[in-house]
Amino acid sequence: MKVTSQSYEKSNKIETVKYSRLSKTEYKALLNASDMYLDRQRAGQKLLNYLCDKYGISQIPLIVTDTPQKGNGKSKILGFYRHLLNAKKGQSITIYNLTAVKKKVVSIKVFIDTLLHEFIHHYDTEYLKIESAHTAGFYKRISDLKNKLS
Repeated sequence: MKVTSQSYEKSNKIETVKYSRLSKTEYKALLNASDMYLDRQRAGQKLLNYLCDKYGISQIPLIVTDTPQKGNGKSKILGFYRHLLNAKKGQSITIYNLTAVKKKVVSIKVFIDTLLHEFIHHYDTEYLKIESAHTAGFYKRISDLKNKLS
């Protein structure tokens, strides 16, 4: 999907997420989740639900797969945000729990970074009402959210 220059510029200018105070409870619970994909899915869903409620946007299902990441070792897909216009039931965040080459469980920090990355796509789309693009502002929003949660 091609992002309009207007959305790109707006995304690049917004460097923080709303609210300076966020609960750390759900983040810490995810940080302490086991390597089991279902445990990560449960804890990750609680964090997503909290964030969606906090920002007044639709809750989005988290799918954690017990399959390896897609990729060849050089470039890999850790997760993805699925958003279908006018189809709330079509929204989801998917995260792979196993590495692409060695098929080992991804570290919890990589898992959380991926979850927050995909959440910011949802935040951009639903809260900021912009097409989500990988701008400098996008990555600053991720960093800002992570700092407020940790």
